[in-house]
Amino acid sequence: MMLFFFITGAMIEKFKPRFGHETCLTLILGITISLILWSIFPEKNGTVFKFSSGFFFNFFLPPIVFNAGFNMRKKKFFANLGNVALFGLVVTLVCFVIYSALAYLVINYFGLMMTNYYDLNHSDAEYLSNNPTANANYAGFPVVVQVQNPLPIQVPTMQILLLCALLCSSDVVSAVSIVDYKQQPKLYSCIFGEGVFNDIVSIILFNTVE
Repeated sequence: MMLFFFITGAMIEKFKPRFGHETCLTLILGITISLILWSIFPEKNGTVFKFSSGFFFNFFLPPIVFNAGFNMRKKKFFANLGNVALFGLVVTLVCFVIYSALAYLVINYFGLMMTNYYDLNHSDAEYLSNNPTANANYAGFPVVVQVQNPLPIQVPTMQILLLCALLCSSDVVSAVSIVDYKQQPKLYSCIFGEGVFNDIVSIILFNTVE
């Protein structure tokens, strides 16, 4: 898939088709391969794929970043390095701080509630069978812990920071596809460079918080 992505990107860069992007073509290929494997090996359909973030960061991400850096217009990129660093580094950090502060304040001080639909649609016996820790035996008598409904939304601070680190990563694929480098080289370089810097900063923030 990675090799197909790189080859397709090089072909699109060379022949300049009127429509299509390497990311879209790679998604179509992945869906096609998945459907073929699903039909050939139906007995393994229940197997859950476990994604390893460490494997992705160490083996898949470096070639993607290298490919992006190798194919970029280096002259215009370094000519606009100040704008790229401003939008990709400073603005990403500012967004992370704002998102984290607002999310923490809203979740902890605005009393947000959520409805426990599982508790509304299932009996106590079904709930206890799926939640063994909710039934505590004391002197042989079961003590049922009643579920509060609606439930207050409680999110740990670390999970808030992880979510905000992900939200800070913006996708510039559509913007880069729309902007023509020959007509607007400075804008293209700023958008492309901001996307690269933004992804790097977001990954560092996510790994630091994790």
